[in-house]
Amino acid sequence: MKNRSLVVLIALFFVLSSCKYLHIDGFSGSTLIWESGANNYFNQEAPASLDGATEILVTGEVDGDQIIKLESLPWHSVTLREAVIDSDTAMFLGTFRYDGYALSDILSSVKIDKKSKEDFYPPVDLYIEVWNDKGEYAVFSWGELMYSSDVYNIILAKDVTRVIPGKTGEKWNLPGEMKLVAGGDMFAERAISSPTKIVIKSLAGDFKVNRDPELFQAPYLVVSADGSDVDSLFSLPADLGLVTKKTIYYGHGQGYKGVKSFTGVPLDGVLKGLLPSDKKNLREGLVCIEAVDGYRASFSLSEILNRVDGMEPLLMHGIGGEKGRESFSLYASADMFADRSIKGVSRIRLY
Repeated sequence: MKNRSLVVLIALFFVLSSCKYLHIDGFSGSTLIWESGANNYFNQEAPASLDGATEILVTGEVDGDQIIKLESLPWHSVTLREAVIDSDTAMFLGTFRYDGYALSDILSSVKIDKKSKEDFYPPVDLYIEVWNDKGEYAVFSWGELMYSSDVYNIILAKDVTRVIPGKTGEKWNLPGEMKLVAGGDMFAERAISSPTKIVIKSLAGDFKVNRDPELFQAPYLVVSADGSDVDSLFSLPADLGLVTKKTIYYGHGQGYKGVKSFTGVPLDGVLKGLLPSDKKNLREGLVCIEAVDGYRASFSLSEILNRVDGMEPLLMHGIGGEKGRESFSLYASADMFADRSIKGVSRIRLY
């Protein structure tokens, strides 16, 4: 009896150690199938597999192209009510739980070699394009993937499960191909099918970097699109109500910065009438938010104008007590880190 117990313990040890050796990770979504009386509404039927590639190419501003084997990565789960823009309304596609590979995991081991590294080292000006073989692509900012408080919310989905309404029992049509899923989007315009390539880029522009300017503020804020200025703001729009957000402020490099409150207006309210928000722009649009000292950060247009979580960046003006916030500044509400909360904002530019 003792020998049998010893054998079981040895076998268990080898199983656990081999799992660690093989880098097997846990699955963040439930894989249980619903049974009558259960309280988990996201497991009401068996998941359906989505056809797609088992690897993806990462190229662009990297130290050599890299093929990422998707099957070696852990899975994550994203739930969303899926709809797309249909003229001036929405076409509802269903409510689903998607399971698959997080873009943040795919990019976590890629060595970046960005063009702007000599005069601007922080990666906050990076963004990515996710392409498929049909020539479609969707844009995501680096901060949206790597600085977010929910870094596993954007995935390449390989499984899908319907969330079935309890009374109607309606079963929405399932997609058949692997797809890009952004859990924070209001409209699923970035949900391109069968992605095969990720291109990493940095913001292009004639940026003048001076990290210690004599005057760390801009007299007004310029908004531009397609190379032309569309508006100049001297103060926050009076018709937008002020919002205060309290946070534990934490920088990626400098760590804890204290408990702070930021008061401003949601940036989507400022830009909604100035920048286009049609299907194509929500899928491909890229925004650069630039400061007078040359600091800049990328934001996808969707993470500003197409959010479903109410965590839009705040645009602030006239906050005293901190250099660079006397005029326009930004608080990136959805970020874990403070690195895209920009002081001395002078321009917002849509590429």
